[in-house]
Parts: sequence; structure tokens; C-alpha cells
Amino acid sequence: MEKFELDKTVIQILSMPNVNHFTATEIRTAYIAIKQDSELNPTVSRRFVYEELLKLTRRGWLIRSTTKKKGLTRYTKSDLFDHAILKEMEAPMPYEEIDAASPVNYSQMLIQRLNKYNSALLEGLGAVKEYVALKDIYPDKHDDLKGRYMAVQENNHILKGKISVLNELIKSTKEN
Repeated sequence: MEKFELDKTVIQILSMPNVNHFTATEIRTAYIAIKQDSELNPTVSRRFVYEELLKLTRRGWLIRSTTKKKGLTRYTKSDLFDHAILKEMEAPMPYEEIDAASPVNYSQMLIQRLNKYNSALLEGLGAVKEYVALKDIYPDKHDDLKGRYMAVQENNHILKGKISVLNELIKSTKEN
């Protein structure tokens, strides 16, 4: 499945096997408790957590259900929920992709990351084209394909932002 970004604290909470059938407010409470930041605004935190849950809902990892009586929205982990990918996302991003014995300077690291993100973006663009082609062939699968298409598009936008930053930093490094 395609890569996407998720907050490390939210990953930590959702990776717990006993966390299932929860509300955004419950996850927000856990988020605030783990962060232990007195400056965190509960309302802003709830919105942030909701956005993170929405990412997982769009990918089909979470199933959102709302009760008819009270209108309470709860989330349940689906069969697509992948603990392995979450654990991989929780690990810090390695900056040393070249042999650890060779010193990597700042410019080399920027170029290396730029190449990695450019490759990932090309892969994402290929996935977008494939989802569009599959939608035309299987119109009955439109809803499933649309969710996956949107997830890839979101990831592509994130990659474009990273590429833009790296290009800017590389340019400024060359000027100095």
C-alpha cells in the first residue's frame, strides 16, 4: 500500500492492540496525556486527531460509524489496518542512507533525499494513472478506487512540498 504521513503519537496510540472501537475525543485525551504539553489546546488537538483518523478512514484502515440515537461517532480498525506499516512509520527516518563509514555532508544528504522523493513521486503518479484506468474499466469499484486515489494524491502533494523545500535548500547551499 502507498506511503502516507501520520503523527508519531497517534501511531503510538493506534498501534496498541487494545485500542479499538474509539472516539476521536478518546484518542485526543490519550494524545494530550502522552504529549504532556500544558500548552496543547484540547479543541485544536481534537481537530488534529480527527484529521489523522480521517487519513486512515480514507484508506479503509478505520471504519467510521455514527449512532442514530446520540449521533456519537466511533472508529473501528478494519481488516486492512496494518500494524506493520504503522510501526515502520513510527521509526525515525534514517538520514544516513549511504554507507555509515563514509561521511555524508549536508549537500549530499539533501540531494540523496531529493532523489528518493522524486522516485516516490513518480511511483505515486503511476499509481494515480492506474487508479483512473481501473475506474474506467470497473465503474462498480468507483468508491473503493476513489478512496485509494485520494490517498495517493494526498501523498503526492506531501512529496511535492518536500521536493520544493529540498530544491530551495540545495539552491541556497550552492549560492553560499
